[in-house]
Amino acid sequence: MEFYINGQKLDITLEGEKTVGDVLRSFEQTAAQNRCATIGITIDGKQIPAEDFDQAAKNGIESVKRIDLSVVSEDSVADAFKSAATEIKDTVELLKQIPVQLQSGGDSKAKASIARLADTVDNFCHIIALSTLFPERFGAIKVDGKNLSAFFEDFMPIFNDLNQALASGDTVTLGDLAEYEISPRLSSLSDAVRSF
Repeated sequence: MEFYINGQKLDITLEGEKTVGDVLRSFEQTAAQNRCATIGITIDGKQIPAEDFDQAAKNGIESVKRIDLSVVSEDSVADAFKSAATEIKDTVELLKQIPVQLQSGGDSKAKASIARLADTVDNFCHIIALSTLFPERFGAIKVDGKNLSAFFEDFMPIFNDLNQALASGDTVTLGDLAEYEISPRLSSLSDAVRSF
């Protein structure tokens, strides 16, 4: 049986493991000791969704040719937060320019900045999902005294207002939301995650 982690082949020695589940449990213990977590499992080219894991785990190792695992480390999540903090700061600078752009015929630049905002938030939410695998470290992140979940819960109505302003062509509300509501919150978010 071949065993790959993030595309790299590992030479492993089985120590009495008889099923796929035995192999994966053994790996998870080693991964936890190294502050890593498995985020994807592929067996013989077939990705195993969470709901099929129990059945796949029962398979004997003699029936499996290859196991591929996608793994994320706690440190890689911390690095992703640092990169996201910089990306958020850059996005904030773009958002602050939206009111002037909308008043001076720069609608396409303003829309590009809003599209960048959507991509930035989407990327950040992916990092948050990965961070939940390491609650001891990342569960302590607070933005303006709120954990990340509560922060985004409060933030979502502002995004809804932004979407409504976009849909209705309300450039005054769009500019106000970008400059006075979204930018300060994103700056706080960037500052909060930069140190993790």
